[in-house]
Amino acid sequence: MGSSPLVVAHRGLHASGAIENTLTAFQLAAEAGAEMVELDVRRTRDGELAVLHDPGKGGVMLCDCDLDGFERHTRLRPPRLQEVLDWARGRIALDVELKEDGYADQVVAPLESFVAAGGELLVTSFLDLLLAQIATLAPALHLGLLIEENAVDAVARARAAGARTLLPEVALASEALIAETSAAGIALIVWDFMAAAHAPLLADPRVAGVITDDVPGALTARAKLRRSTLET
Repeated sequence: MGSSPLVVAHRGLHASGAIENTLTAFQLAAEAGAEMVELDVRRTRDGELAVLHDPGKGGVMLCDCDLDGFERHTRLRPPRLQEVLDWARGRIALDVELKEDGYADQVVAPLESFVAAGGELLVTSFLDLLLAQIATLAPALHLGLLIEENAVDAVARARAAGARTLLPEVALASEALIAETSAAGIALIVWDFMAAAHAPLLADPRVAGVITDDVPGALTARAKLRRSTLET
């Protein structure tokens, strides 16, 4: 991917009005210069893997509908995971967050195919046991453990889950956690990053990436820090 730390577009680029977690938002993120797109995967009633952050919309649950029914009730049609994988191949790296347990065996095959075809992929979840299951089913996939609220035993949890990346909420990215993660040989990507508040993290070589809703801001701050480094 070439740039470090990576700028990861949180659910694509949607600040300008595009709907998050859609191909339009992902395309806008790629055009803006993001190196990776983060997206969320859930499953429909009839077993389709679809890209949606919340369990549903307006009281209509994705797990209770097929895609046609969900669109009919909500006027939103989440893209299928396979559509996103097809679009991203050869274009941009993906951070695929698994929001639910219960479909590990189903999701592994398309993700492995994406990687086998040259795609760059990180599979993430807040669910330790789900990641451990993915690690058993597909040891070659690069896994990341998401954490929020506290970082107690975060590195140990990542190791136990088979994760090679730890993704703490940016408020948890203390010097102690960054140092511990680096010493353990585990990559660190922070989320909920905003350049106005967290720009110094872009200058820390131990930070592999930042997940942000402000892709242009993060890219601008990263470029400014690089110019400053070259001038000193």
